[in-house]
Amino acid sequence: MADLLFIEPIVQVLVIIGFSYGLLLQAWKLVRWYLLEYHSGIPEINNLRKTRSLEHKLDGTAVICGGSIAGLLAARICSDFYKHVIIVEPEEWLCDEDGMRRFGWEQKHKRTRVLQYRVFHSFLVLFYRGLGELFPDLEEQCRYSGIEIVPANRNMNMSGTPIFPPLRKYGGDLPKTLRCTRGSLETLLRRLVLGRSNYPNIQQMVGTVIGVSSRSGDPSCISHVKVRKPDMGIEELDASLVVDCTGMTRAGVKWLSQAGYGTKTHPKSLQDARLSFNQKLQYSALECTVSPETLSKIPIPALETGFADDGVEYGRRLFGIGRMDGNRVLLVAGQSSDETVKYESIAAMRELVQDLKIYKDPMPRWVVEALDILEESEPQLSFTHVFCPPTTYIKYHEVGNIPSNFVAIGDSAMSGKLNIVDQGCTKALLGAVVLHNALYSVATHMKLPGDFSKKFFKDNFHKTDRFWLGTSRILDYEIPCTIPIPGEDLQSGGSIRWYLRRLLILATKDEQAAEVAWEGSMVLGTPIDLFHPWIVLKIIFNTFMA
Repeated sequence: MADLLFIEPIVQVLVIIGFSYGLLLQAWKLVRWYLLEYHSGIPEINNLRKTRSLEHKLDGTAVICGGSIAGLLAARICSDFYKHVIIVEPEEWLCDEDGMRRFGWEQKHKRTRVLQYRVFHSFLVLFYRGLGELFPDLEEQCRYSGIEIVPANRNMNMSGTPIFPPLRKYGGDLPKTLRCTRGSLETLLRRLVLGRSNYPNIQQMVGTVIGVSSRSGDPSCISHVKVRKPDMGIEELDASLVVDCTGMTRAGVKWLSQAGYGTKTHPKSLQDARLSFNQKLQYSALECTVSPETLSKIPIPALETGFADDGVEYGRRLFGIGRMDGNRVLLVAGQSSDETVKYESIAAMRELVQDLKIYKDPMPRWVVEALDILEESEPQLSFTHVFCPPTTYIKYHEVGNIPSNFVAIGDSAMSGKLNIVDQGCTKALLGAVVLHNALYSVATHMKLPGDFSKKFFKDNFHKTDRFWLGTSRILDYEIPCTIPIPGEDLQSGGSIRWYLRRLLILATKDEQAAEVAWEGSMVLGTPIDLFHPWIVLKIIFNTFMA
């Protein structure tokens, strides 16, 4: 009996702990449901095909300013809602045969304003799913264009130590994604949107948007878009909707300012809504063209693989290797630094790989083997060195007087750092999805309501702000040479960085943590997934034991 009396308080404590954990878990599930439903974009992507049953389209013309990936996606969305859609594309060659070649790597030109045009991209699962909803014959068109569809195994690792993908959760077959360069994808999308008769209400013209003007007697709306044509003549386009897809030039800010928009300081002016910091990132890219025989010998996984320093002493150096479309292999090396650092040869890339600061396990042997095979084959090399511009975010949802028929998507609103893990295409897709939702909600109206732009930017904020908070500021503020946002310092986010590092360490040996890390990298989950109560307990336990 005395033994039972001794055990009773222990049992009571365990019951209280179990009950508290259960309540915490239910609260976590509720928050996760909310984020998944209203902030992830996943339910909206699944509804993209709804517009195919619409009988009525809005009068007027949707003017898409910029014909890159964001512009092509926006045009595809607007074609379901507007009778007329015009893409204004500054680069003339993109409006002829070379801009719609079957194989993107055979183009004679490349975009002058896109730094990563011929560099491989990490196309995330969410992006691929969205494309499949917008273009039902996507798989067939990818095969026609030499673009491979492969399992989304990004070979995640903690500075060399592997983090295995959640194969068991997906029945041994991971969700699919694309393997190609940025240029090949854009060329495919241009052909899907403009090269067939599926969307006859979309037109493309050569020119550069230089300004906008408001409606007479109604400054709340844009009435015309001013376009400078190649012959330097000016043409004014009637506009019912204006979509800024000018990328990192963010020309929309200039147009609006010149037309008198975004000047109110309550809540914020356009100038005050602009946030920017500079992580001083630069990278070198070596494009290696090899024979099919050599390519078959190189032990490269299906998707590109990246490795980064376990630490920031050298500006978090990174190395990436991957197969490109065509018989090409791309090597990428970079870091954040005040000085110019170039890796102009395969030997220099190998030296970097061997000098990377690893976490625990040695660098995989296949990496050096692949570099050796490449060097021995004496491939044709094409070298590029890029200085990435500062990371910038225009918080349009906080600006006072924005015209009701203006929106901005993709890098026009938020640009991240340009490296092998950027999520730019996914941001562009989510912006297009938000535009779809906004237009679908007013599809029975004769014109856009006065709060259309405000609602769009608020929803776009909910869908994309996590990219700014997660992969940009929190991680880059750890790098000593980063110039932070005015008023902030590099200590911001220190506790989150500590937690994320412990999570990745846990993911090298724990299946649940590895699943969260993989799904987070593919934007298939929510930010709160990182803080599942059981994962938090594991991290606390492992930290204590260490």
